[in-house]
Amino acid sequence: MLYVVISRFDEAAVARLRSELPPAAFAYIDEAIHHQRVPSQVDIEAQGVPASLASVLAAHLAHLTELRGSGKLVSGGPCAGFVNAINIFEAGSADEARTLHDADPLARHGYFAVETIYPWQRVF
Repeated sequence: MLYVVISRFDEAAVARLRSELPPAAFAYIDEAIHHQRVPSQVDIEAQGVPASLASVLAAHLAHLTELRGSGKLVSGGPCAGFVNAINIFEAGSADEARTLHDADPLARHGYFAVETIYPWQRVF
């Protein structure tokens, strides 16, 4: 069964993220992901990101890549403005979808939390 998980970003955490993540580093990470390359902590630090944040971001990207490879993550990403994010999980239950979401290092570090979960039927 597919589940749509809508999460809400924590405003203060996003403000910290924006202050510690240079725009060029965000663009670097985005470009790497679009080319199916997962940046390491060292790669992210080389973009001027503090080690503590680079560690969480690298773990976040590795987590999502692992879920995607296993078929558990169908699609996902932030909505414009970084207020919400939407992830679609293949899971046996809403509880499993929440567990997959909450295992994300960014969720564990308080950057976002589940707002709602919907079972979803793919039509197209």
